[in-house]
This record gives sequence, structure tokens and C-alpha cells, in this order.
Amino acid sequence: MAQEIGAFSNTWKVLIFDQDIETLARHAEPFEAQGFEVHKCMSIESAMRCIEREEFDIAVVDQGSPSFEGRRVIRHLVRYNSHVPFIALARSRDDQCCQQAFELGATEYLEKPVSTAKVNMIIQEFLGSP
Repeated sequence: MAQEIGAFSNTWKVLIFDQDIETLARHAEPFEAQGFEVHKCMSIESAMRCIEREEFDIAVVDQGSPSFEGRRVIRHLVRYNSHVPFIALARSRDDQCCQQAFELGATEYLEKPVSTAKVNMIIQEFLGSP
């Protein structure tokens, strides 16, 4: 059974990649409010370096444009931390990108904006008890 939100250890590490600073901050807030260590990356290169240096418990990766630039971050994450659940985010649902995200191992493919309630559900579902 998952612990209640707010009772999590602050040792959980979260990677959030989004090229929009406002969206990045919005998606980081619920994790930060729970005491998670959040690594926020605005460029593909910084996300890839972060993945090489850290072990993450969950990742939230923006799809980017319709050409799905976030795929590079996801492939890097899978290469370095194949066990890490990740969620792909998109401005609008693109069935081809959605299929690619699931083929790469995504646990969720969500349209932005993602509500705080949905992020809290994701925390409980994928991280459960520390």
C-alpha cells in the first residue's frame, strides 16, 4: 500500500525535462512540495549529462515539438537507467509520438498541462513507499 503524500522520504530523485521554464517549474512544484530532490533540465544536453551522473526514481520528459526531440532524452535515460519509470508529456496528443513513447518504455503519455492532482497520483502509483 502506498504511503500518504507528504510522508515520503526526501531521498527520491526526479528528473524533469522541459524546454519551457514555466512548464518546468509547474511540473516540479508537486514533487518539491513533497520533499523530493528534483533535477530540472531545460536542454537535451543538460538532461543527458544529469542522467549520466545521477540515478533517478522517476522521470518526466517533454516530447518537445511534433518531431519528438524528447526521444533523445528518453533513449539516454533507458540506456543509463532502464528501470526508471518515465512519463512523456506533449502539448497535444500525437498518436505516432505516443506510440513511440510507449515503444521506448513510457509508463504514461500525458497532454499538458498536467494537474497537480494527476502528478500526486503518479507519485503514489510509481513510487509508492520508500
